[in-house]
Amino acid sequence: MKKINVNSLLDFSDEKSVRKALDHEGSNLDTGLLLYAPGQSTPEHTHKDMDEVFYVVEGEGVLTIDGEEFTLKEKDIILSPRGEGHGFFNRSSGNLVVLQVKIF
Repeated sequence: MKKINVNSLLDFSDEKSVRKALDHEGSNLDTGLLLYAPGQSTPEHTHKDMDEVFYVVEGEGVLTIDGEEFTLKEKDIILSPRGEGHGFFNRSSGNLVVLQVKIF
């Protein structure tokens, strides 16, 4: 087991969104913290080999699911089954922090 404080990982980039990988050796999980400064995004995409769970730790943004837009806010949970298109967009004036859990 490992305890990590989110504040220790908040190192945003001015150039593009950042993914801070969290240790997961020997597991079927791949976890990371997605950091989006204002205006940054991850275009919609799909994964055929994994399910994903997202938890909005901080901020607001927009999530696309198969081309449809949904507003995100702190404490939202998103369940994304394999094969479903999804993308993140930070259109707010503050940072967006999302915990990502990939399940293989």
